[in-house]
Amino acid sequence: MASIISTLGAGTGIDTKLLIDQLVAAEKTARTTPLNSKAASLDARISALGQVKSALQGIATSLDARVKSGALGLQPASSDSAAVGIERLGSGPVTAFSASVVVNRLARAQQLTTPPLADAGAAVGLGTLTIAFGTRTDLADGAFSFSAGTASPIDITIDASNNSLAGLRDAINSSNSGITASIIGNSDSATLSLRGSDGAAAAFIISAAPAAGDTGLARFAFTPGNRALTLATTAADADLSVDGVAVRRGSNVIDDLVAGTRITLNKADAAATTRISAARSVATIGATLSDFASTLTAMRSVIGDFRKPATGSDVSGALVNDPTVRAIDQRITGLITASFGTTNGLRLSDIGFSVGRDGTISYDAARFAALPAARLADAEALLTALSAASLSTQPNRLQSIAALTDPASSGLSRQRTAVSSDLTKVDIRLASYRTTLTRQYAAMDRLVAASKAVGEQLDQQIAAWSKSSN
Repeated sequence: MASIISTLGAGTGIDTKLLIDQLVAAEKTARTTPLNSKAASLDARISALGQVKSALQGIATSLDARVKSGALGLQPASSDSAAVGIERLGSGPVTAFSASVVVNRLARAQQLTTPPLADAGAAVGLGTLTIAFGTRTDLADGAFSFSAGTASPIDITIDASNNSLAGLRDAINSSNSGITASIIGNSDSATLSLRGSDGAAAAFIISAAPAAGDTGLARFAFTPGNRALTLATTAADADLSVDGVAVRRGSNVIDDLVAGTRITLNKADAAATTRISAARSVATIGATLSDFASTLTAMRSVIGDFRKPATGSDVSGALVNDPTVRAIDQRITGLITASFGTTNGLRLSDIGFSVGRDGTISYDAARFAALPAARLADAEALLTALSAASLSTQPNRLQSIAALTDPASSGLSRQRTAVSSDLTKVDIRLASYRTTLTRQYAAMDRLVAASKAVGEQLDQQIAAWSKSSN
């Protein structure tokens, strides 16, 4: 007789662990698939908005860097930089200008030389040299008078540790007096050369106070009453004229003649005239405008890809129905006619910008070239305003447009956090579900085992009945 257990199917050897795994996996798929799909969509939207913001900020930063470099501003120029150089200083010239410069004399420094000594190691004598600064006035027969300036005198002390021509040189150079000392060596001698700063007010005298019994330092004095050193060059101011007006400066590098410029005098020639000027470069501003138009078109193309609907086998863009990116696109096209208080009414549309039917933003260089030179400053101000920091009262700045993504990105991020929380809750519920199934199947296994034991007893009893009947 067939076994009752086999007949009831209780002894088929079901793999309950595999069955539980399959049930839990099926439940997980059902619960997590929509959540994972939503998470992927949110991630794509967050990423796309981040790319839009980053691209707009990149355009603004690049334009701002070009503005701040001064390339769009007034550019100093010289007709002969070998004679008179000119460059931007700080934020550059404040107004356009043109002037003629004649350099009659370059500023120069006083230079003295000492009597020759045997070599750099020769002793110079003990004591103190005092250097005083001021203005020298030449008199007859090489004599001079001296008027002390405001700078404090400098003491140079020579003792046993530095009693040599090299020691004197080093002591002067380390004194921060503005005097440069150097040794000029010959085959049989060494001479100390002293050079001061440029300008008539940087002349200097040297007083010697030798130590008792040592008169060596007296050889290094240079005063109206003791001209032991040789005067190689006298100190003098630069002498020039600007548009016929006499100008004197104590340096060949002049920062205070034309605001926002540094003028460098390189060569003196009373018969030569150099023209210096500052003007905006039409070509540079025009190239910047052309680049800006191309960049805005590329930006709109990126946005268009994110907003495209699904067609055929192509899926829709990550921001196909996003109102924020639609508003950003509208703001970008709105830049063409946007006005700013700093541009005297000048708009991009006034200097050759337009939006085509295909969405491209074009630039007409000829129209910009027709702009009066007096309005180039307004063109620079327009580019400056467009690239400036985000401002709620000026929504048509690039940075302000980029900031439109912030609220939307924050909202999407909150939704993404909620989805992650829901996924975590699913894992917790699935763990509980697995525990419940395990407990239920364990109970079933126990019942099956008990039924099997009863069945075996019944089989044995039936077998005994069959035997006795025979």
